[in-house]
Amino acid sequence: MKKSILTIAIALSVLSVVFTSCKKDKDEDAGPGQTEGTYNVIMDGQTIASGSTIEVGWLGNLITISKGDDFSVIVASVPENVGGVFQINDSISSGTVSIMGKNLLLTDGSDELYFSHTGKVTRESNTKITFEGTCAALFSTEMHTFSGTLESDVFKLIYTP
Repeated sequence: MKKSILTIAIALSVLSVVFTSCKKDKDEDAGPGQTEGTYNVIMDGQTIASGSTIEVGWLGNLITISKGDDFSVIVASVPENVGGVFQINDSISSGTVSIMGKNLLLTDGSDELYFSHTGKVTRESNTKITFEGTCAALFSTEMHTFSGTLESDVFKLIYTP
C-alpha cells in the first residue's frame, strides 16, 4: 500500500511540474480571467509559505499552486460544489494534500515532502479551497499539523453550481 501511495504521489508531483512549468509565448492570448493564485500554508502553527503566483494548475479535481522549485501544494479530490467537503484518511481511495519545498520545517536547505494522513479539503467558494489535517514527511512517522488556503480564478473550471 505504501508503494501505491508513493507511486501516486510521484505521479501527482510530475503532473504538478508539467502543468506549472509550461511557459506562454508572448503572442499567445491570456484567455478569460486571471491565472494568478494566492496561497497560505501553516504547519505546526507556523506559516511556511504565503504569497501569490501565476503557477496554478488544474486537472480534473486535482489542483496545484507552486512558486518555482521552492514551494508547491497539490490537492487531490477537490469538491466540485461550494460547501463540499472531502475527508482525507489513510485509505487508497482517499484524496491527498502534498506539500513540497525547501526549508519548510527544516532550516538546512533540504527538500521536504509531506503527505496528508487525515483531514479535510473544503470548497469555500468557486475560487477558494481550504484544507487542514495531519501529515508526515516521506519515510517518516513523525506527524505534523497543517492547514491552508488556495485561491484562484482557475478553480472556477471545476466548479459545479
